[in-house]
Amino acid sequence: MLIIPLTGKISWHNPPIVTLIIILLNCLVFFIWQSDDNETFQRAKKYYFTSGLAKIEVPRYVKYLDTDVVHKDVSVSQASETMDRKTLVRISRKMDSDYRFIRELQNDEIITPKDQEYSKWKTLRKNYDDKLSRVTFLNFGFRPAYRRPITFISYMFLHGGFSHLLGNMIFLWLVGCMLEMRYGRLLLFSIYTIGGLSSVVLFWLVNMESIIPLVGASGAISGIMGAYTVLFGKSKVKIFYYLGFYFNYLKVPAIILLPIWIGNEFYQLFFSEAVHVAYVAHIGGLAGGALSGYVGSRFLGISNDEIIHEQPNNELSFLIEKALQCISDLDMEGGRRYLRQALTKDPGNIDALMHLFNIEKQHPESHEFHDVTKSLLSLLIRNIDTHEVAYKTYEEYIRLAKHPRLSPELYLRMSTISCEMGQLESAGRILTALINKQLHLPGISTSLLKLAAAYRERGMISNWERYGQMICSRYADSPEARIIRESFKG
Repeated sequence: MLIIPLTGKISWHNPPIVTLIIILLNCLVFFIWQSDDNETFQRAKKYYFTSGLAKIEVPRYVKYLDTDVVHKDVSVSQASETMDRKTLVRISRKMDSDYRFIRELQNDEIITPKDQEYSKWKTLRKNYDDKLSRVTFLNFGFRPAYRRPITFISYMFLHGGFSHLLGNMIFLWLVGCMLEMRYGRLLLFSIYTIGGLSSVVLFWLVNMESIIPLVGASGAISGIMGAYTVLFGKSKVKIFYYLGFYFNYLKVPAIILLPIWIGNEFYQLFFSEAVHVAYVAHIGGLAGGALSGYVGSRFLGISNDEIIHEQPNNELSFLIEKALQCISDLDMEGGRRYLRQALTKDPGNIDALMHLFNIEKQHPESHEFHDVTKSLLSLLIRNIDTHEVAYKTYEEYIRLAKHPRLSPELYLRMSTISCEMGQLESAGRILTALINKQLHLPGISTSLLKLAAAYRERGMISNWERYGQMICSRYADSPEARIIRESFKG
């Protein structure tokens, strides 16, 4: 489930300066201080396994678990019988998150000075720790077991990857603009800070011995979202919602979003397989933001409502309203007719196209379904704020249409957006199909490079190498091939 509040028309006579500054700070930190974080971290991990350090520490961790009745892991004990590279990597990941073992290891309680390998281990461990100390997200991300005062703030300006940054900044822009322009810059900054702090405090209380770093602005942004629902209260706001099988726009009282958002985070916390998402931090941010919004509402007046305003009622709005009324009465033909009239007056109206898409998808093999999808996607891909919607629309189209009929250029653009959304397999399928058809599209080598880099960022080296080799073999003279060859040498 995805629910996104949509910003109304912005008056640049009073621009959302604080929102823009926060976005700029997050981007500067990511592109300057974190620019080589993943490479630095991967080099450190490579050293860990190639230097022999893993072969010293991992077997001792297995022995440590075997002697610990409470925390004994049978799967680790059985895997230790064949200590190949894959097994070392798997067990070391579990070891890296085991605070008690790491603490005893660092205190020379696991490998003692009496151990024959102590001197060698100590040297290798020092070198490894030195390499890890150059990784920004480890130094300034919030690690509950190694907490430092500065990391209670610094963590909210770090991100785990470009898609992580992009998603957070889109939400910050959509919600931050509305809050700042209606209630002021000082309030927006205060809520962002309070949300980030309440997020990290709850994460700390729930995971006191965790050594996995918490990074990202999502906790602070959750604070803004929580305050937004309370401060706008019963005022109706426009949202985009996606339920997995259906998406649309809707107007609802803002306060209704708070229990929905918090409930969704609890559901994801207990049932989602995405273990690297800090849902607890999101809950803390939402609660802290809602509380600060409530406190603020007791002392602050409502700003000028003209700062954010609706589009004036006109013939176009009338036609769309009539279409929606027909749809609610199950008169799809009438709805289709009014929407077509609206698109005659404004061919680029995304609302009308979205509603028409939902009508035409009932007949996925019709020419009308393919045509409206092309028109809708062509508009959605132009604006980065609607890339998420574009991806969901594309996925639904591919699922429904037995014989998709998009243009090669549109497929190529969707591969890039799929990559941005973190849907790397989908991007790979699109690019592979285009290449197999021997289509020489401008930019296809660039899209392949982005996909390869995304796999490398995730540590999926085999996929990185596969797509890198594809670039070198099929586009040998391209700048992207030269980049790949240099990376392979490194």
